[in-house]
Amino acid sequence: MSIIKQNKRAQEEIVGFAVIVIIVSIIIIFFLVFSLSDNPETESYEAESFLQSSLHYTSSCADNSEYLSVQDLVFSCYMEETCGNDDGSDGEEACVVLNETLKGMLEESWQVGEDFPVKGYKLEIFSEEETILSLREGNVTGSYKGAQQILPESRTSIKILFNLYY
Repeated sequence: MSIIKQNKRAQEEIVGFAVIVIIVSIIIIFFLVFSLSDNPETESYEAESFLQSSLHYTSSCADNSEYLSVQDLVFSCYMEETCGNDDGSDGEEACVVLNETLKGMLEESWQVGEDFPVKGYKLEIFSEEETILSLREGNVTGSYKGAQQILPESRTSIKILFNLYY
């Protein structure tokens, strides 16, 4: 009788061990699937760094003999202001200077194309009512990483989105 009890106990232990192995295997597969999947909406340190540094870049737009940062230039563009010249007269529109400044920074910073890791990029600046600026280059693919910034101190919410397409 004791041999039958020992066999039964051994079978129960084997079944319990098999259940534990199956549960652990399912958990490992679950984590592998999510860690290896290509999540297209992940934030990128590169995109975030570029966006933050570009907002602090000094543009060629002057206001009261002081050159504006790109962040201040976005506000000037939104308010449809012009840049002042050294002689005090009105110069170019702030939106034109903003477009030229950001386009130059993007072209110098990101080489795009089939031969490069970055296939394209898109930078959009918009308020609640309208698109202020939109710049695109290269191919828009399904795999991208990006960053966003909501500008402080604005009467309206101004949001900047920057995506790098791989």
